[in-house]
Amino acid sequence: MKNSKWISAALASTLLVSAGAESVMAATTSSKTSPNNKVSASSAAVKAKEGTVAWTVDGRTVSFKTLDVGGYKLYSLSQLAEEIGAGLQPAAGSIELYDGKGLHTIQLRAGSKSYLADGATHTFTVAPVVYKNKTYVQLTPIVSGLGGELQLNPNTMLSYARPAGEFDTLHWTSDGRIIANKADAETTQIFKLSTVQGNYEVFSSNDAATDFTVSPDMNWGAFTDEKGQLNLINLNSGAIKPLGTDTSVKTDLTWSLDGKKIYFIQGDKQEKIAQISVETGAVTEILADKVENKSALRISADEKTAVYIVNVTGVAKNDADSTEDSLTVDFSKAGEQIFKLALGTKDAKPVALTTQLDNKLYPEIQADGSIVYLSADPDGNTANVLKTIKPDASIEGITLDIEVTWSAKVSSGLIVAGTATDGTTRIYSLAPNGARTELYRTTKDIMEIAVSADGSKLAVVVDGRILVIQNGKALQLTK
Repeated sequence: MKNSKWISAALASTLLVSAGAESVMAATTSSKTSPNNKVSASSAAVKAKEGTVAWTVDGRTVSFKTLDVGGYKLYSLSQLAEEIGAGLQPAAGSIELYDGKGLHTIQLRAGSKSYLADGATHTFTVAPVVYKNKTYVQLTPIVSGLGGELQLNPNTMLSYARPAGEFDTLHWTSDGRIIANKADAETTQIFKLSTVQGNYEVFSSNDAATDFTVSPDMNWGAFTDEKGQLNLINLNSGAIKPLGTDTSVKTDLTWSLDGKKIYFIQGDKQEKIAQISVETGAVTEILADKVENKSALRISADEKTAVYIVNVTGVAKNDADSTEDSLTVDFSKAGEQIFKLALGTKDAKPVALTTQLDNKLYPEIQADGSIVYLSADPDGNTANVLKTIKPDASIEGITLDIEVTWSAKVSSGLIVAGTATDGTTRIYSLAPNGARTELYRTTKDIMEIAVSADGSKLAVVVDGRILVIQNGKALQLTK
């Protein structure tokens, strides 16, 4: 028997459908049923009008059958349950609904304003009714009671409620899902969210795994714990396993393109560069030039070049007696400089590519060997700009209509974000030939950006909420 038929049969004991097509018999709060469970003559006939209302349900457009009763719009229960993936079953003269995840239940009875949601008693504004063998109910109590969510203007219905809170540290996985840390949780909660709204799970509660570096195939994440132990986390199952036994300080983890090695800055003072085999866990030292404060390590696709930043600090000077009064610090050459190292070349020495005293962020090695980075004035007197270090060591600026705040390498070139003169935040895709495509624009501040494997989608954090951007449209995954 189809849902609509047995629902009508189950509810017929509490509601009579009138012979006329324009009215429905609704039991009043004071009416009583006779021994055969039919509504008594004290029930009042209420005029009803059929109609439809369009909603977007989990991304699909659905036209719902409705019934206007006494100024209120009721929705077809069987259609509503089907569209949000809820189950229906008779239960002692009433109807029981349960959500697709088995987390919520609702028990209701036609003609009765009182209903149970997860065992607690609630009240409908208008009691459910049966009209032309279909049961009609209020929309909001049913959807929200089953863990769903409604939004108006435009009409949007989610079969599962989105997780609420402040989120950060975004990562994409190989199957197109997003992993993020719930920053305002009392204990560590790392969520995995589908781009289908409401479909999410708590992925991990490991404190050390709140941030990790994702492998090129997006199946693994690498992170170090408080002891310096390198660990791998399976981005499908959440399983964590140690890699090797080395417990030296490791920062700026960078995977090789084939996923067989992880490069990193090593040492308490970030003075070395090393690599570890993903297969064996063996650590190999690459550079130990005693130059401290290395960061932002990048490895070329062919693994022939390493690029990194050195934070050059002030130089202390003293007189021959080394008195405290004579101590001075020369900051004239302090700043961040980009270095390049030829990998696989015996006795290769790092080469400084820059000498300017600007702050340098987000270096990326391009396919042609050039290096793009974000240049920022340490005194804030000039706007941030993107610069390119050409293979011949010349440096050129990249002209954009935004002050760049972030950039990242993708297969098609670069993704950059920044603020325009009108105050909007814009995200662009930059092709190697300089062609620019706007991907998204908003009046709000974008706190974080992550790019999907194929570069077609962006995950962004705006005011702590996660949005997915595709084809210029934003889909909010959290609230």
